[in-house]
Amino acid sequence: MKQRSLSISIGALLLTVGSALQVQAQQLPLRSNWQFNYFQENPAFAGFTDCLELKAGFRQQWAGFDGAPQTAFANVQGELGRTAGGGVHGFGGRVTDDSAGPYGFTQLDLAYAYHMKMAQGWRLAAGAAVGFMQYRLSLGDIVLPDFQAGNDPAITSNANQLLAPTMDFGVWAYNKYTFWGLSIQNLIEPSVDQWGLDTRFQRHVSLTGGSMIRLDGPWSFHPAGSIRFAAGAPVAVDVQAMFDYDESVRFGLGYRNETALAALMTLNVMENLTIGYAYDWNVGPLSQASANTHEITIGVLACPIKSGHVPCAAFQ
Repeated sequence: MKQRSLSISIGALLLTVGSALQVQAQQLPLRSNWQFNYFQENPAFAGFTDCLELKAGFRQQWAGFDGAPQTAFANVQGELGRTAGGGVHGFGGRVTDDSAGPYGFTQLDLAYAYHMKMAQGWRLAAGAAVGFMQYRLSLGDIVLPDFQAGNDPAITSNANQLLAPTMDFGVWAYNKYTFWGLSIQNLIEPSVDQWGLDTRFQRHVSLTGGSMIRLDGPWSFHPAGSIRFAAGAPVAVDVQAMFDYDESVRFGLGYRNETALAALMTLNVMENLTIGYAYDWNVGPLSQASANTHEITIGVLACPIKSGHVPCAAFQ
């Protein structure tokens, strides 16, 4: 389900989503095929390839539902250089465009990460991303209610497009078979007084972990899970189980607590090109209105897919 985390008292907008006069819900979008694109949420993942890697995709949530969320995203990351001690400098950039009904935002940031060697084959990466978000509210798409809507600062304000700074931070501990990640998005929690005196974009925290288990022959098993927190919003728990054949095709299932069951697949169609697809069955309250969510992601490497990247179970 879509994560949203914005404290605003927009009476008319809240009528469209059936909430109270002031809401704190999760604001940043979720993706189903997140095992195929860790860098989109965690800047510490920058530098996992020794050449540039591009990921781009689109998610149509609740297909057929009027005003349903849509998310387009793209990022590029790669290795910037190595130190004499084996450390890796990584860099990258990310862009996200998200919309849901009259509300939407576009985010752009640049990221840097450093990977250092630890004991017993482990590495630790830490990264940060800085940029900005442009928030938009299409007032013409809002049907005003009969009560006091004209007093709402979000309606009376001329600032239907706002800019706010963003800063994300992440860490990633990994070896060939296991990984653990922590990501903090909207670290500085910028306030937007133009949309109300108590309007602030909430910090989002996610914990991610997984492993790669070798099976017979060219097969491997890739279980992974994530937990996401945002103030005033339900905790989002996502678990996935993927099977990989010869690092060429990967498929499996995922479940997000009380919201969706997902079928997942990634396929290496060419030496430098991978395509990922996710199909979500809605198992939450909106299942009667719209059952389907589609997500497609394309990955392009500037070097062969099986080249000498930094060894990590999240990338195997």
